[in-house]
Formats: sequence, structure tokens, C-alpha cells
Amino acid sequence: MLVVIMFIVCSTALLSWSWVRGIDYMKENHPDYKGEDFLDWGEDADVTKIAGRDLWDEYDEHTTHYEGDF
Repeated sequence: MLVVIMFIVCSTALLSWSWVRGIDYMKENHPDYKGEDFLDWGEDADVTKIAGRDLWDEYDEHTTHYEGDF
């Protein structure tokens, strides 16, 4: 049991140390990076259209579906 606990503690410490090193690296080498290009939605993007939910509106405008309809 002690071996499992030590393994969890050591792996968590290693993961945390790597994460902090990565954050420090980005802060030093890329200080102006904001992460806005991660999903690249743009400024005027509508999340529902990007997710493909606008296709439902084309076919099912103003209709209600119930469980028995499917």
C-alpha cells in the first residue's frame, strides 16, 4: 500500500513540475500569446453554427419532437 501511495505522490509531483515548467517557458519565450488561436473561432463566430447545430434549424424550424416521434 505504501508503494502505491509513493507512486501516486511521485507521479503527481512530476506532472506538476512539468506543468509549471511549461507555463514558465511560455511566459518567458512567448509573453504575448493569449491562446486565442486554440479553436480559431474568430471574433464574430457563432458557437452554434460552428458546432453544426444550425443544420437542425434548417430542417426543424418551429417544430417540436417528442420521444414517440423518433
